[in-house]
Amino acid sequence: MGSVAEMQPFDFIVVGGGTAGNAVAGRLAENPNVKVLVIEAGVGNPQEIENITTPAKAFDLRGSQYDWAYKTTMIKREDYERVEKPNTRGKVLGGSSCANYFTWIPGSKATFDDWEEYGGKEWTWDNIVAYLRKCVTYHDDDKLYPKDLAKVGTGGPLQISHAELLPEMAPFREALSTAWTSKGHPLNEDIYSGTMHGLTHCLDTVYKGTRQGSFLYLSGKPNVTVLSSVHSKKLIIDPVSKVCSGVEVINPATGEEITLTAKYEVIVSQGVFESPKLLMLSGVGPAAELKQHGIPLILDSPHVGQNLLDHPIVPFVLRTKDGYGLDDHLLRPGQAHDGAVSAYRRNKTGPLGSALLEMVGFPRIDERLNKYPAYREAKAANGGLDPFGPGGQPHFELDFVPMFSSAFQWHYPIPPSGSAFTIIVDLLRPLSKGEVKLNSANPLQQANINLNFFGEDLDILAMREGVRWTYDVLTKGEGMKDVVVGDYPWEMPIHSDEAMNKAVLERSQTGFHPCGTTRLSKTITQGVVDPELRVHGIKNLRVIDASVIPVIPDCRPQNSVYMIAEKGADMIKAQYPNLYK
Repeated sequence: MGSVAEMQPFDFIVVGGGTAGNAVAGRLAENPNVKVLVIEAGVGNPQEIENITTPAKAFDLRGSQYDWAYKTTMIKREDYERVEKPNTRGKVLGGSSCANYFTWIPGSKATFDDWEEYGGKEWTWDNIVAYLRKCVTYHDDDKLYPKDLAKVGTGGPLQISHAELLPEMAPFREALSTAWTSKGHPLNEDIYSGTMHGLTHCLDTVYKGTRQGSFLYLSGKPNVTVLSSVHSKKLIIDPVSKVCSGVEVINPATGEEITLTAKYEVIVSQGVFESPKLLMLSGVGPAAELKQHGIPLILDSPHVGQNLLDHPIVPFVLRTKDGYGLDDHLLRPGQAHDGAVSAYRRNKTGPLGSALLEMVGFPRIDERLNKYPAYREAKAANGGLDPFGPGGQPHFELDFVPMFSSAFQWHYPIPPSGSAFTIIVDLLRPLSKGEVKLNSANPLQQANINLNFFGEDLDILAMREGVRWTYDVLTKGEGMKDVVVGDYPWEMPIHSDEAMNKAVLERSQTGFHPCGTTRLSKTITQGVVDPELRVHGIKNLRVIDASVIPVIPDCRPQNSVYMIAEKGADMIKAQYPNLYK
């Protein structure tokens, strides 16, 4: 760390080299005379790690050295409580862009327009859609999709493409598409223009068999210095002037500490659990929480760590006839597995080069929800608007993974034989909110995380009905009904409300999509950062990552996080015309 200390001062310090942090750093470094420091808790060489760069090995990252592996309260109700570990977040340069499951989806115009309440018109769809597209370059090398989809990527450093249509999975794709349409639901290849409905082929942050992570923003930027394998300890904030001038960091292996200073700004990009923790350790947060841990108060900011949002999921597995899954290719030794390894070594194709998730569905289930008085009452109380999709957004994202996926069902053994597929029912706008608090004032101790899934009973009802809707398509839809041969490891109790409610609580997991803990806001009474992503009440300090999201995206949030980083970087540049003309 000594050599980095000698390079001071830096113009900008980015604390956290994750999805957003690297994007911000890379954009700020477009002026070659600007010195940027990125501080990262994990290792700094993701492009050299096979389990990160090989798409189909993504599920193996859970619980590895590249995973923060948080202990997390999933559900905390009077009638049911569950704490689990690990809750995966990427601990490596690139953060969760190195550990996620790739899917590239922008979300709905109606949801971003709901951000206006918190950030003004600058954060509505019309003013962010260009940033959703700035971060990537779109490829359709085989010319399989509408030409208009080229709008999705406009020259950014990440190379994205549709999931490779593996010939091994052709029977599965055909059966799923037939079942979907037989139930009267549409196919739709353009979910990128502000509305998302139907079954679609996935776009992924994978190109030519290789993962695309935010570390690519730093490529060819010698004016970016990466200090890896160190943890932040606290921000340097003057208690009188409320000016942030730097950050103290600690090497957890040696205990060495240094203070690093920024000439212009510090940008916190540590993610949804670590960003609010760092603010609180630095004296910015709810006064009572800081007092409890003996931390001197610099600014009472009551929303720090609050408003935690995430997508609860219920995953389940259906057994299929042989030839409809990739289990033999990826999970078990044998001829099929050897062939998959050889294909990837030869030219990065085949099952190992696949993001696995070839098709995703976005349904609404109004007809099911409207049967229940509790839902109708909640809708009436919401001014007649559907609480789970007030602007017509989809209620669920349905992911169809053509194999048993241990990443979502680590409690169950891998099926010893046969074919299966994993279905993930993802509730996109849950009503329940959680929080992030401190366990102690020790910067090396993780925060206290409570996702508080199903704190609102209506979320259980919605999830229950989403699982039932999905079962109906897969077990009664033409094409698929003759392929599915049973459940694994046991049947879903579809026909009993009481048993289904219990199954939702017991079988649910996180979709790994947390956000909201330093919420975008117009005042400090509404959230933590202002519409320019500056921390209310503190000078020269911004938060730029998923924690600023005020309304959870109705899809995987990866695209939204890059958008926030791109827009945030432009906001910084606009403040310093002497650096960015």
